[in-house]
Amino acid sequence: MAKPVSITISHELGREAALARIRGGVDRIRDKLGMVKMQLVEEEWRDDTLDFGVAALGYTVRGSLTVEETLVRVEMMLPWVLATFAEALKLGVEKQGRVLLDKPKA
Repeated sequence: MAKPVSITISHELGREAALARIRGGVDRIRDKLGMVKMQLVEEEWRDDTLDFGVAALGYTVRGSLTVEETLVRVEMMLPWVLATFAEALKLGVEKQGRVLLDKPKA
C-alpha cells in the first residue's frame, strides 16, 4: 500500500523570493539526488507549483512542491517498497529546503 508523505517548510521570504530560490536551486537538488543514486526525471512548473518525478530503486515517485507566502509544501505518495524510507526522506527534504530558504546570516 502506498504511503502519503507531506512535508512543510516554513520561511520568512515571501512567496516570490522563496519561489525564486527554489527555481534557482533545482540544479543543486538534482546534483544532491545523483549523489544518493536518485534522479529527477520529471519537472514541470505551473505557477507556484512544481510537479516532479524522482526515480529511485526502479520506482518513480511523483509529487508536487507548492510555494506559499510563509511555507513550502511538498506532497508525494511513496510506493510500499519505499515507505520504509519515509522518515529519512522527510528529514532530507527538510534539510535541503532549509538550505535553499534560510536567509543568509549577516
